[in-house]
Amino acid sequence: MTTMPGRHDLRPTYADASPPRGHWDFTLNETCSVLTGWTRRDAVLRQLTTTHAVIGGVVGLRPGDCLRLVLYRGQAIVRECRVVGTSLLGVEIEHFDTGMLATMS
Repeated sequence: MTTMPGRHDLRPTYADASPPRGHWDFTLNETCSVLTGWTRRDAVLRQLTTTHAVIGGVVGLRPGDCLRLVLYRGQAIVRECRVVGTSLLGVEIEHFDTGMLATMS
């Protein structure tokens, strides 16, 4: 017999009884491209919001690097982006172009 609390008892509780909304709107594995200078590299779009994205399969990008993210959704959608960091999922970028990046067609 153990006196340890159950796993469900150790989970944090929220004051309003609803967990906070997740940071990422879409989680997907979609083919995309990254344009850096005159070089185009194929990548995988891992997560996407209206202002941020996480891409995988591209090495050599550092925080502060500017690039263009190309999404293929019926037509090519190109957005100016900047690398803000890296995570286990991939390279985290933010888009600072006009319009919405995470629009599902």
